[in-house]
Amino acid sequence: MSSPMIRTVIALPALLMLAGAAKPVGPMVVRGDGLMDLVVGGKAARIRITPWAPAAPTLNPDFAQSIGLKGGLFGFAVKVGPVKVGGKTSVTRFDFGTMTFRRRVVWFDRRYEAQGDGAMGPGGLPAAVIRFELRPAQPGERTANLPLVQKMFQPTYSRVMVAGREISVLFDPQHARTLATAGAGSALAAAYGGQLAGATGKAEVAFGIERPIRTLRLARPFVIGPLSFDSVPVRIGDSGSVAGIADADADPEEVVVTAKGGAKRRDVLIIGRDALARCSTIVFDKPAKAIRLSCA
Repeated sequence: MSSPMIRTVIALPALLMLAGAAKPVGPMVVRGDGLMDLVVGGKAARIRITPWAPAAPTLNPDFAQSIGLKGGLFGFAVKVGPVKVGGKTSVTRFDFGTMTFRRRVVWFDRRYEAQGDGAMGPGGLPAAVIRFELRPAQPGERTANLPLVQKMFQPTYSRVMVAGREISVLFDPQHARTLATAGAGSALAAAYGGQLAGATGKAEVAFGIERPIRTLRLARPFVIGPLSFDSVPVRIGDSGSVAGIADADADPEEVVVTAKGGAKRRDVLIIGRDALARCSTIVFDKPAKAIRLSCA
């Protein structure tokens, strides 16, 4: 899976725009694991449609090779923690039921989608409204309207202000648990009285790469739409610094090494399956620039 917590280290040029945008079609419904059959570059493919994936469809390297894609003059790379992953880009055609369109696609040195041939987010689809149905609606659900933000090589996301910082909020039903970057965790700790607690664990971020995490326990719940969080796993090794967060289990003799923050760092909260288990639908409404989240 691609990650919004991946930091681009070689900027993509402005010419890498979605190519051949099709006219918007009616609402599209995505159920289950989001794996769908379509034709990419003239070849049958299994592509995962997921809120987590970026607007530019991202293919596995073996599939990109099988349809004869050649990278352009401008290569790029992303970093997951200390690991740099090289990428290439080209343009190809998608045939998907009544939708036929061309898109700028990317692929990396590492496999991106574990079960299919690639993945695509709401921003890459010509449908004006994409409805992800996670489970049947439950009594007492309420729906929140969140702002929708779309950028070329990022997933479709929302954003909130926390402790004076803008936090990008993404949704990933395939991610087992919610996860915040260090910068987002620091903002949540400042605003809601957070402490790091428990032992260091690991969580996969992207491309099968795992990064160290700890649990941030909040004195007051963080609420976004119908969801409330009293704890959040936080990346502690990169994507910001957790130096300012109190540590409930700190050893006073411990030497703490913190990551360097950059001016272009994005503070990100990924809402995973643990929280989304309470939700029946996530609707991405592009014309309204709204994400509608319905949860019990």
